[in-house]
Amino acid sequence: MAKTPKQPAGEHHHLAAAHHHAAAHHHHQAAHHHDLGELKEAKDHAAAALEHSELAHKHTTTAHGHSHK
Repeated sequence: MAKTPKQPAGEHHHLAAAHHHAAAHHHHQAAHHHDLGELKEAKDHAAAALEHSELAHKHTTTAHGHSHK
């Protein structure tokens, strides 16, 4: 697998923000489905939210790695 060129730290923070926003959206959708008693849909959105949170964390870590070099 080819390594991607290093991006500026700021770009990773923007990506992290985008993933945090997506995670928040999925958490909101999960809550909405939960209120309607649609537990399977709520669970699916909660899982998606968690995935986006992890990606956001990964981008933040990468950004900090670049910032401190």
